[in-house]
Amino acid sequence: GAPVRGVRVSLEEGSSFWNQALTWKTLFCSMCSAFVLQILQSIVDTGGIGISSKYAGLINFGKFTCSDGEDSCLLWGLTDLLVFIVMGAVGGLLGAAFNQLNLVLTKFRFKYVNPR
Repeated sequence: GAPVRGVRVSLEEGSSFWNQALTWKTLFCSMCSAFVLQILQSIVDTGGIGISSKYAGLINFGKFTCSDGEDSCLLWGLTDLLVFIVMGAVGGLLGAAFNQLNLVLTKFRFKYVNPR
C-alpha cells in the first residue's frame, strides 16, 4: 500500500527509458492498486465492501501500548535514543567509507584497467 514507493522503485529499475508521462501513469496505477487492495482487505476482514480505517496499510502492527495498559507512558527512553543515535552515526560512517572506497577504486580502474 505505498504508491509513491512503488513508482520510485520502478523508476530506479527502468530509468533508461523513462519520461514524465510514464511517471504519472505509474503513480496513478499504483494508487489504484493500493485502493483496490484496501477494498479487498476490507472485504476479507469485515465481510462487506467499504474502506476500513482499522487497516491503513498492507501490514498492521496494532496499537503500541505500555505493559500496564496506560496510554500516557513513554514507549522509549533516553537509552533507546542514544542507541538510535549511535546506529545512525555508524551507518553514516559506513556509508562515507563505502563512497570513499568507490572513489578510490574508480580512480584505480581509470588509471590501470583498460587505460585509453
